[in-house]
Amino acid sequence: MRPTSIEARAAALIHFPMSPNRQPPRGHGALFVLGAADPEMHAIEGLLDEVRAPYVVATVGRKRVHPGNAYRAAMPPAAMAALRDGRDVYLVECIGDAPRAARRIDHHRPGDPGYGQPPAGFWAASSLGQTVAALRMHLARDIAVTPGMRLVAAADHCLGAAYRGECPGVEPEALLAWHVASRAAFEQRSVSALLRDMEASRLALRCAPRVSLAPDIQVADMRTQAAPELLLAAAREGQCCLSAVRARDGRTKIGCLVGSPLQVSAFMQSWAPAQHLVDIYGDPVRGFAGAYVVAAGHA
Repeated sequence: MRPTSIEARAAALIHFPMSPNRQPPRGHGALFVLGAADPEMHAIEGLLDEVRAPYVVATVGRKRVHPGNAYRAAMPPAAMAALRDGRDVYLVECIGDAPRAARRIDHHRPGDPGYGQPPAGFWAASSLGQTVAALRMHLARDIAVTPGMRLVAAADHCLGAAYRGECPGVEPEALLAWHVASRAAFEQRSVSALLRDMEASRLALRCAPRVSLAPDIQVADMRTQAAPELLLAAAREGQCCLSAVRARDGRTKIGCLVGSPLQVSAFMQSWAPAQHLVDIYGDPVRGFAGAYVVAAGHA
């Protein structure tokens, strides 16, 4: 069987260069503290390695943070020492309670530099873009932004909008090829198998029951269906949906995936509170939200 055009492009992108920079200078005045691992954080870590900028990872219980506890981490001793020495410390998607002198690279919570920024400004709003800006300032030289870096940033900042073609310079088909390649590599399976799962989930989305988040605002309800690669399928299908997954702390997390600003706002302001969900978070402009089911015994 001949590979599809998506499979062919994905195969070429598995080793897509993230940055063309070579022989970067040694030494760097700033320290970066990195949060939970994901494709964008992996790209940030790789870039910091290339320019030999020092960084540490945020931890809880001596383990690297995950999305559920990243903002509960304490300032690492190395970061506190750097602040005492008058150095700039950048907290990349981690540590909620931090000294005011620490700078944030983030786009998840109100007040973050990239929060609420539209798809047209995805690069500057993304954590990867903010990291590049910080490095340019401290290194006093340019850092080339590659097509691969822009794909990573668009996928992380506003995935649904990127697939709708709303991110300048990001082609949806190129995004799909990169997205499929990166997911397949991460999961250590073939691109063709991942594409089959995505297409099956796209079909399930089309047949899924609808739930009203607010008057005249409906989304697909995928909370009770096993749908592998649901985020990718929903973005490709252009269909906002509700999902349900078990979080690392044992709670059930309800997600509102790839929604419009109206859909995400309705989830956060109306539907989730009406369902008695807690720890509601999200960004209507970026197109995502989530909340948690109250665990038994913790109501």
